[in-house]
Amino acid sequence: MGLWMRIFARSEAVIDPVLLAEKVAQWLPGTTCHFGADGAGWFHLEIRPPSGGPIQLDRYHCEEEGIRRDLNTWAAWVETCDYCPDAPNLMERVIQSRQFFTVMRSLDTPDESGVDRLCEGLCQYLSTELDGIWQADGQGLKGADGTLLLQEY
Repeated sequence: MGLWMRIFARSEAVIDPVLLAEKVAQWLPGTTCHFGADGAGWFHLEIRPPSGGPIQLDRYHCEEEGIRRDLNTWAAWVETCDYCPDAPNLMERVIQSRQFFTVMRSLDTPDESGVDRLCEGLCQYLSTELDGIWQADGQGLKGADGTLLLQEY
């Protein structure tokens, strides 16, 4: 079991894997990155911190089978958050996603603060570069800069 984060990106741009690996090493020195790729570019990144379990980052195009259904499910969740006046706009942002990323962080990590910093940095970086917003389990939806946009209850 782990902590999940999701990035809803409106841009179709591809992040340079070398630059992403450099950023990861800045956020948590001693961390290594191992990418999986196909003809369409990279789709998986396993991040290995100096200690503890790995962090899995998966990249999906919204045309892939089942991904649009997942996005619609997240949009429906946002729609139910009628306590947030910006919920309709946030729901629209989720629906407009062209790429969807998931981050799964292992709870088997001794350096909690370093891994938290890495995961948040990853979400903020991808959201900034790809015109996105991101969600963290138990927290809610956040803007690219980490500002809480929708509290999760």
